[in-house]
Amino acid sequence: MIRLASLFWLALVLVSGFAMFKVKYAVQDLDDELGRVRKQSVAEQQEIRVLNAEWAYLTQPERLAELNRKFLSLAPIPTKQLQRTVDEIPLRPPPRSLPVAEAAAEPETEPAAPAPDTVATAPDAPALTASVATMNRDTPVRLAKASATASPRTLDDLFAQIGGDR
Repeated sequence: MIRLASLFWLALVLVSGFAMFKVKYAVQDLDDELGRVRKQSVAEQQEIRVLNAEWAYLTQPERLAELNRKFLSLAPIPTKQLQRTVDEIPLRPPPRSLPVAEAAAEPETEPAAPAPDTVATAPDAPALTASVATMNRDTPVRLAKASATASPRTLDDLFAQIGGDR
């Protein structure tokens, strides 16, 4: 019985010694990795300081003014170039037409007569109904096509073209 107990305690000492050996070297590996990460973060902080100093040098107003004079010749915007009213703001150009594949995929169903609430479109495009009650879920919605010939000059003209004379 004493031999069995001694053998148990000897095995327990050997297993705990081996476990302590593994834990010791695992902790040393983690400590080495922590040291490497700290060195790397210090190096990156130094690199950030160098880049901030370089950015401060490159964005000096005197240097930028010299580069502008030498390469771009930009000038401040004159006051006559600024827009004063909404009417002076140019409208966007009309959107491009649909590609041929998308245009062919649209069904060519046109309503017989426009509903009372219609959206004005180009002369060759059918009028679209604006009333939700008259819309059918099964029929696809067709978008109005922009007219290149009659582009409105002001927002009032655009509203008049879209909504008609109300």
